[in-house]
Amino acid sequence: MKTHVIQSIIILCLLALSSCWKSYWKNDAMEKALSTTSFANPHMTCAAYRVDDSYPGEGKKQEGDSLHGYAIISDAAALNSGSRKELSSIIEDHDTYFRHSIPIDCSFRPGVAFRFQDKKTNVDLLVCFSCNELRYYLDGKVVGQSYFKSQELRALVKELFPDDEKIQSLK
Repeated sequence: MKTHVIQSIIILCLLALSSCWKSYWKNDAMEKALSTTSFANPHMTCAAYRVDDSYPGEGKKQEGDSLHGYAIISDAAALNSGSRKELSSIIEDHDTYFRHSIPIDCSFRPGVAFRFQDKKTNVDLLVCFSCNELRYYLDGKVVGQSYFKSQELRALVKELFPDDEKIQSLK
């Protein structure tokens, strides 16, 4: 009898661990966003943009395109297969995200945006390096946000924008 109980507990623990990622986000829209950003999605394309991360009122007058209200200040940089794979692995890594954190007293000012598109879905990932916050948009609506602790994300962004002094100064 004890063996049966122990085996049941082990199975339940393994099931709980395998579904941690889904339970972390707790919404179908975020799960759809993550599946779109996955490198395993053969129809997905990804481009990176620099967006104006100035404090409100400090930014340049917005004359061109914007992404969720943030002025785009660079041309789209299409990610090659290696960069897409690296970004996907960062996004899918549980250790990228803080699960329990006290919100930082910081205005969300993303400096970088990634746009993922497949035939049916559009996902934008905006990254604020001031407060280390990620915000996911699915078809124009916020579906998830989290604080992050990934040095790999900083390194990737520096590779994508080698001539941008502000990006290169990120620590």
